[in-house]
Parts: sequence; C-alpha cells; structure tokens
Amino acid sequence: MRQYTVKGMSCAACQARVEKAVSALPGVESCAVSLLTNSMSVTGDAAPEEVILAVKKAGYGAKLKKAGQGTDPEEGISFDGRIAALKKRLIASIAFLAALLYLTMGHAMLSLPLPAFLENSVTARAV
Repeated sequence: MRQYTVKGMSCAACQARVEKAVSALPGVESCAVSLLTNSMSVTGDAAPEEVILAVKKAGYGAKLKKAGQGTDPEEGISFDGRIAALKKRLIASIAFLAALLYLTMGHAMLSLPLPAFLENSVTARAV
C-alpha cells in the first residue's frame, strides 16, 4: 500500500472524482481518499507515476508520501499540531468575546456592574 498527499480537493465530489480516476487504473486493487486529511491510500501494483498522473488528469495535485512522513511537507506541522493550534485560538477568541460582551452589554442586559473606568462613559449613560 502506498500513501499519497492530494492537493486541491474541497468537497466530497472532488474526493469521489479522485477515487474514481485512480480506481480505473490497471493494477489498482483499492483506493481510499480522505478529504479531511488530503491523503490517499492505493493498494496494488500500479506505478506511483501513473497514479499521480491520473490524479493530475482529474484536476488535482498529488505527491507520494515518503516512509515515516507524518507531517505536511509544505506546512511542517502535523495534523494533531494544527488541531491543537486551532483549539488555542478558539479558547482565546471565547475569552475575548466574553470580555467584550461584559463591557458592551453586561450592564444593560444582565444588570452586571460596570468597571469603574466606564462609569461616566457614553456606554453607561445609554442605560
């Protein structure tokens, strides 16, 4: 079984198109394409060059993964690393949103006290 990185897929139809193009090659026993990880597994004795050419003819890019390659060569970050970075960004966004909501609407909608530095502001007079 050989692993490939597939570039340019954006939907399930793209995934199906790549899988159909590669499965039609002589010597391919099975082909599984993952849109989520932009990867493809091909079982059989088809040459890697033929598989890459079939993907390119379908309108996408492909590259053979090297043995032991766990990261995206263009980004240098593993999939798990990208998920961890996105989780950190989500937590920071939620914290910022909570502070912003408190300052702009907390006193009016939830009857929360305003911080002292905002007591004489336009925000405080609007209530």
